[in-house]
Amino acid sequence: MLWVVGIVLALLLIVSLLAGPIAKGYINGHGEELTGRKVAVEHVGVNLFSGNVCVRDLAVYEDNGEDVFVGFDTLDVSVRLLKIPFKTLHFGHITLAGLHANVEQEGKRFNFTSLLEHFASDSTAEKDTTPSDWTMKFYNIRISHASINYDDILNHKGMHLPDINLRVPGFVLGGNEGSEGGLTIGFDKGGHLNVDASMDNKENSYHVDVALDGFALQNLDSYLADMLRYEELDGSVSANLTADGRVDDILKSRIGGTVAVNDVALTGEKGPVAGFDALTVKINNINLYDNQYDIDEVRLGGLNAVYAQWKDYSNISLLLPKKEQQGVTLQSGLDDGSQAEVHEPEKKEASKPMQLHVGRIRIEDAAVTYDDFTLPDDFHFPVTGLNITADDLTTAGGNNAQVRATLPGGGHLMVRWKGDIVNIKSYQDLFLTIKGLDMKQLSPWAVAYTGYPIEDGIFGLTTRLNITNSNLDNQNKIDIFKAKVGDRRKDVDREVKIPLKAALYILKDKDDKILIDMPVKGNVDNPEFNYMKVVWKTLGNLLVKVATSPARALGSALGINSDELEFMAVEPDQHGLTSEQYHILSDLSTIAMSDSKVTITLTQQMPASDDEDAAKRAEWLNEQVRRYIAEQGVPEGRIVVVAGEPLADPKAKAGYAITSEMNMED
Repeated sequence: MLWVVGIVLALLLIVSLLAGPIAKGYINGHGEELTGRKVAVEHVGVNLFSGNVCVRDLAVYEDNGEDVFVGFDTLDVSVRLLKIPFKTLHFGHITLAGLHANVEQEGKRFNFTSLLEHFASDSTAEKDTTPSDWTMKFYNIRISHASINYDDILNHKGMHLPDINLRVPGFVLGGNEGSEGGLTIGFDKGGHLNVDASMDNKENSYHVDVALDGFALQNLDSYLADMLRYEELDGSVSANLTADGRVDDILKSRIGGTVAVNDVALTGEKGPVAGFDALTVKINNINLYDNQYDIDEVRLGGLNAVYAQWKDYSNISLLLPKKEQQGVTLQSGLDDGSQAEVHEPEKKEASKPMQLHVGRIRIEDAAVTYDDFTLPDDFHFPVTGLNITADDLTTAGGNNAQVRATLPGGGHLMVRWKGDIVNIKSYQDLFLTIKGLDMKQLSPWAVAYTGYPIEDGIFGLTTRLNITNSNLDNQNKIDIFKAKVGDRRKDVDREVKIPLKAALYILKDKDDKILIDMPVKGNVDNPEFNYMKVVWKTLGNLLVKVATSPARALGSALGINSDELEFMAVEPDQHGLTSEQYHILSDLSTIAMSDSKVTITLTQQMPASDDEDAAKRAEWLNEQVRRYIAEQGVPEGRIVVVAGEPLADPKAKAGYAITSEMNMED
């Protein structure tokens, strides 16, 4: 009996020794017939006693038979042969070392498409869906130091993963045992990804831990090129995330953890655009199925952003891809030149509304600069020390935030906001103050709009803006101290003709201060409503009114009823001044003596008449007015009384039209 066992063992030994060389010769000789590709292998070893198979230096070539598509250094597999009679495939270990693959995509075809087509079944027989009673157990699965190179030829994209490692201690199909595993990936331009996962087959649940360390944004250069045209993008991403859920309903998983983006710097065609030191997002829970996002904290530090505007573009528009064609081209992907049938997109079920909650938002020590090169003088406005705080930001109700910043020349900005971030037009309440802003910083805008440069002054603004059901109510209080405006620029084609120097001069009080109340109202749903246009129009109308009617403005400052200073009515046949007329002339005299730069003109308007006595009475009345003004001590030339053109309508009201102007360069 022993000699029989010996013979069997000897035969098994001989088969083991011969199986490897035979398998190697068969693969090298018939590999192309089996796979449709040239296949080469250096060594195949088989041990029937241990159930071990070892393959070294295998390569599968591309369709051209010259370039390697995929290959590896070593594949070592151990199978427990004694388990097979019990309908169990038990792999003691699977080790793959030195895997290298080159994946190429050209349109919809990959360089492995021909392999899939080669192994595709032509059979139309119905597939057997009866559950298998076999159990497959995989233990000690390891893939070490694999590398994959992906190249999208048509779109000039790609990514190289130089170091991939997979570790799976155990994985069972057809049983109730749990399984776990780990994956690590090294990225070509910096960064590592580590994924540890476990699955409970009984509960059909899973748990995943993801750790991303120092993933360089440069790894995404070829993909971001479709969205942004930048010169350089630096920065890295790190993350520690966990996910729990059921295998049969991934969207209902719960995701939590922390994501950090560090040392980001985006450079465009015209220079730096934006960058920051650190962005940290702490996630309590994300549920994609219910569209719920519960964020504990968002913190951004060291933001530095620049917005620059030129005549036809900005540094932001330069980042956007150019539209090479306005029309839409239908690409069929067919070789015969015909077009593919176009199907209407299927109507998708309406998604659930997003539910967002952010416990804390902190933007600290940010700097934002606005540059405008479209104006006659370059405009440079840096805002530094920008800090934004918000607590309990939510899509489910009211919110609040605070903003503080330092403005050029030592000014300060403070904003308090309350509002709805979903139904924006339903409710917004904003309180804003600007204090101590150096007005010289605004000179380029003043030159462009009014033609006058600002040489000095401190600007302050308090504004309260409320939107309720799309109705805007905005109250603004402007506070200016020691404003000084230079001579009008003759080289500038100003957008609005405002005698700015005269207007500011008139608005100043005895303490060199200017206080202006400027309300803005409107309905934001009106397509013709433009907030900035309304502001400029309101402010412009005020300045024009002040500059073209300085007597009214000066009278208001002196406590005089300026409504009486536009027209002084008289009777054509009256023989002396009335008490009311004396009162008006007294007020005009007070205004004329209050400022040496103002000139008041009274233009007499009488009905047309051929009666010589009427003409004499009119001239006599003029003399009465001049005499009274002189008696008030008004210097000569401050108030001028002139005869105007006769009134064409005999029923028109007779009297004096009162106008005024400032004797200064405008």
